[in-house]
Parts: sequence; structure tokens; C-alpha cells
Amino acid sequence: MRSGYIHLPARNRQGKGKPPSLVDLCVQVAIDNIRYIGNVGATDAHLLEQILPHCTVEQLMHIENATVDRDLTPVTDKLWKKFFEATFGSHWVEKVVKRMAENGVTYNWRQLYQARLKEVDEKRNNTVERIAQSYKDQNARESSCFLIDMMSIMICRKWGSVLLLSAGKQSRQIQICTKVPPSTKKRSFCGGKISL
Repeated sequence: MRSGYIHLPARNRQGKGKPPSLVDLCVQVAIDNIRYIGNVGATDAHLLEQILPHCTVEQLMHIENATVDRDLTPVTDKLWKKFFEATFGSHWVEKVVKRMAENGVTYNWRQLYQARLKEVDEKRNNTVERIAQSYKDQNARESSCFLIDMMSIMICRKWGSVLLLSAGKQSRQIQICTKVPPSTKKRSFCGGKISL
């Protein structure tokens, strides 16, 4: 966006009608610079209703946290409900409204959004931990080696390498004898064959 460019409705751009008011211009500048807005305690509610719908979740959270001595819930509650619905789906909005009606309580949508986000994060973390533990258990099973008695050779399935146990009874160390060799196929990027 160019610096100093003012977004005006189409009717005002074409010279028809009256020029935009100073308030409209100020609201547009505030919308363009919304990422820098902090405390809006002294701003009128009707102006906030025009400015705040252009916020992201993080920006709205920042504005509400930075604002002191004023409750922005009357202006921001419907915005939080929209964010809740956009993030978690309309079925969750219906479920929350139904639960509040059943229990006879009301919460603001910011609290509900934060609580649901925390719940989703906890479920995600638990799932990641379960998957990590599952992979750890699977790797422990795969790294178990088979001992072939006649040749005293251990074949490790995980790495595909052949391991030998030393014959002496005092030292039972595992030594790597061979590893799976890399592919010997050479690729030519020019289309011809490479002779080795």
C-alpha cells in the first residue's frame, strides 16, 4: 500500500457527492494502521465499531489487553463470536450457546475462545505425545536384534546392518561388520551414460 493513500467509497472517488468527512478519513487511517493501535480507552464506541472489525485475533487481543479503565466487551463480543465460529466452526457455536442456555450462565466470547483454544492445544499436545511415545516404542521394538546361534551373527532390522558378537566370553561387545552399501546406480543429468 502506498503511503498516504486514502481508501474512499466509489461514490466519493468519482467526484459525485460530497467529499469524505474528517471523521471518515481518520477512521480509514486508523484501519490502515490498526497494527499500531493500543489503548483505545478514550475512543467512542461508534468509531470502535467501524475500526475493530478489521482486526485479526492477535490485534484484537492486543487492543483489549492494552486498553485500561474501559470494558470493550459490548463492542468486541460479537467480533470474538465471529472469530470463534471461523476457528472452530458453527456447530461449536451452537453447542456453546446451547450449553449456556441449559446452565443459565453467560460468558463473553473472548473467554470462550481462549478456553476452547486452550482445550484444543492440550488435545493436540496429548496427541503429539502419544504419537511420539508410539514411535519410541516402535523404534525400541525394531531395534531389537535377532541372534543366530550357529554363526553368532546379529542382524539388526532397523539399520539393515550385520553385527557380530565377539567369540570371547569376557568381552561381549557388538562390532559392526558391514553396513548396507549405497546404491551404485549413477544418474546422468545430460542424458548420456557414465562409464566407470
